[in-house]
Amino acid sequence: MGSPRIRAVVAAALAAWVVAGAASAQEPEGPPPPAGGRGQAGTRYHELLPDIGRIGAQVGAALGPSWNPYEVGTGWQVAAFIDLPLARTRGGRLSYEILLGLSGGDSDVFTITRPVPRQVRTRLRLLDVSPFALKYTLTGLDRMRLRPYVTAGLDVAVIGTELLDESPNPVPDSPELEALGIRDADARISLGGHAGAGLEVRVSRGLSLNLDYRLARIDGSRTLQAASAVLGFHW
Repeated sequence: MGSPRIRAVVAAALAAWVVAGAASAQEPEGPPPPAGGRGQAGTRYHELLPDIGRIGAQVGAALGPSWNPYEVGTGWQVAAFIDLPLARTRGGRLSYEILLGLSGGDSDVFTITRPVPRQVRTRLRLLDVSPFALKYTLTGLDRMRLRPYVTAGLDVAVIGTELLDESPNPVPDSPELEALGIRDADARISLGGHAGAGLEVRVSRGLSLNLDYRLARIDGSRTLQAASAVLGFHW
């Protein structure tokens, strides 16, 4: 009985040695990289984009003054956007941006002369949708928590104009209004494009405050300008 027992002990020891060897072969050479993407391994384990980003995506909301077309003048704009990372370069990153903005304003009172003189004001509401834009962000100032960026893209604008007049009678067409491209209760769709620049100031890993300026050309030669303060959320 001694011989079978010895053989069983030897077989068990041999099996334990094989399992231990296989387990040691699968162990990593070093400890896992620390959370947050820091350490000798760099940021590639935890971030698609370097340093102060996470995977490089951002959603945000913007608010600020606008300078509207059709002689309306200064007004307001609210906007929302999402940035999705596309690629990174040695000095920055490229992202795809979708933007939705609503702007408006009332013009000062002006006079139309025909068919009879009367004073009117223009009210503008403009919905600007950019389904495709590219944004390039510079990352060389990451240690200062600053990221300048430029952007450009295509726009689809829904333009609504309204004439404000205290007279109960409707405002007729006039040369002055035709020159401005305005018709009462007019709404139309126009294609255009925009370009802009800004500065992202990172408050924390997931939050930034941005300063943004955009110029959109719509409805032929009409231009809409907006300067916005932006609250950005990053992940």
